[in-house]
Amino acid sequence: VDLILCESVASVVHATAAARGAQAAGKPVWLAFTVDDEDGSKLRSGEPLADLGPALDGVEAVLANCSAPEAMMAAMTALKAFGLPFGAYANGFQQITKEFLKENPTVDALTARPEMTPELYAGFVMDWIGMGATIVGGCCETGPAHIAECARRIRVAGHTIV
Repeated sequence: VDLILCESVASVVHATAAARGAQAAGKPVWLAFTVDDEDGSKLRSGEPLADLGPALDGVEAVLANCSAPEAMMAAMTALKAFGLPFGAYANGFQQITKEFLKENPTVDALTARPEMTPELYAGFVMDWIGMGATIVGGCCETGPAHIAECARRIRVAGHTIV
């Protein structure tokens, strides 16, 4: 194990507990936050990402994950402010609404976005990189073709993939 990645963290309390628990393993800890699909500057709990500061003590990277690609630009702005390596890996679902989250949600009730082609998704990824993101990828409903197109575009832009 090279690092512990706690993902789809949805609240400040969740972030604090995940970080402290993961740090007990003695490995680097990265936290990935699921953000509001309508306002990526907020966690799914409704709390601002800016409130995460105290929870990030000892965390080595921060990311946004499993949220709409369109929400990630606001998330990148908030995460960049922490001065840690940051990035995103979005999903390809139809919007995850607040109403959906109230009803014991399960992923099988969500549907994929047919317009989220590899080319469209890679465009979002390149925007995140343009904001300074150094860790990017894909989450639910992004597949090998999406990742291949991201890798192609990243290389064409002159970046190195490690």
